[in-house]
Amino acid sequence: MQCEANAVLISIHPKYVSKILDGTKKVEFRRVWATKKVTHLVIYSTSPEMKVMATVEIEDVRTECKYILWEIAKDYGGGLTRKELGKYFQGVKKGNALLLGNVNKLKKPLPLPEIIPGVRAPQSYLYLNDEQFSIVQSMGISGD
Repeated sequence: MQCEANAVLISIHPKYVSKILDGTKKVEFRRVWATKKVTHLVIYSTSPEMKVMATVEIEDVRTECKYILWEIAKDYGGGLTRKELGKYFQGVKKGNALLLGNVNKLKKPLPLPEIIPGVRAPQSYLYLNDEQFSIVQSMGISGD
């Protein structure tokens, strides 16, 4: 089964995952981001949940200085404070803002090995091939 997506598996702390899932966080910030075009995120919620929770479309990626990143956070809903953003980007001149689109929650969040055997949760992100992304998509979305 072929899909048109270029997807990455991304590890996110549970408090930010819940904000993405409830729609209050529309931007994901990253110090380092993919060099290839990415159209979808597969959201992995880190400890204590340790489950794949959703897929999310990426509408745009902006690479900017911290001041502009904070403006993006305010305008779009960054789901974090200015202090948290500053601390996260400490030591880097520019960072990345991933503007999030449609969020599709999995019907039943599952541990990563149960969905994609042999794949481990990445520190930052991991490119998924079409087959791996199709497996996640086949998990369906919840009725929420």
